[in-house]
Amino acid sequence: MKAAIIISTLLLLGFSSMAMAAPFFGYGWGGGIIGLIILILDIIAIIEVVNSSRPVEQKLLWVLIILLLPLLGLILYYVIGKK
Repeated sequence: MKAAIIISTLLLLGFSSMAMAAPFFGYGWGGGIIGLIILILDIIAIIEVVNSSRPVEQKLLWVLIILLLPLLGLILYYVIGKK
């Protein structure tokens, strides 16, 4: 339960920071669609991490990596982290 609260808080912080930064980036429709796809894949990866049998510390670390480095963290998780 404690891990779920921490992960939910991190997700909320990540989404709010993206929402605040959005007006400053003018990528047009292409960037928005690509960003949305990456966001959906990040959410799927975070759900996989949370539902895994890893220790809480490893879950938290992977969620932080995926949130702080959205594309690179996603690639790293699927290449090295997923067992």
